[in-house]
Amino acid sequence: MIGNPLEQEIIELYSGNISSIYSINQIAGKLGKKYPYINKKVNLLIKGRIFKKIVIGRSYLCSLNLKNDETIYLLILNEIRKKKAELEAHPKLQGTLDYLDKVKKAIPIQLVIKSKESLFFVFEGLDDKERFEKGTFKQLFSHQRIEALTKDSFLAMLVDDKDIQEHHIILHGFEKYYAYLKEVETELNLKYSKLMP
Repeated sequence: MIGNPLEQEIIELYSGNISSIYSINQIAGKLGKKYPYINKKVNLLIKGRIFKKIVIGRSYLCSLNLKNDETIYLLILNEIRKKKAELEAHPKLQGTLDYLDKVKKAIPIQLVIKSKESLFFVFEGLDDKERFEKGTFKQLFSHQRIEALTKDSFLAMLVDDKDIQEHHIILHGFEKYYAYLKEVETELNLKYSKLMP
């Protein structure tokens, strides 16, 4: 079954840096699980094309296959769990989501991410971004630090600021977030992909 608890644990290792590459042994060590158990599950993930593998000697190095819908599904499940935990830890955030529902009816918002104490609103183009900034919408979120971004400026931020990828909660636009990551996957891999200790 796709998305079982062990698969979610494995995928969570990659959620802070989609460019991560781990050996099966590293995955087992990070999760504190026995190698044969993890080896079997990782091989199923490779067979299901959720992981890409690089064979080095007798070892596999595994990375996420963002071109596979099931990989995106597992990543989104992880993001939904993070959002739920954030809402439980910070109940006032529900008010922000209620305001967000009102704003989405007036302006097409592609993505809203909370990172540390900031909310990042991502708009497809400059017109929507400017409507958001000039309107009264921003006042609804006066208790938060708000930054409005176009898609292009957000893509640049994803590549230049690893912190946004590592420490974020998606409040709106799960699929859009991963669509954006796919667009800059090559740049992210060139900049951040390395063997993780």
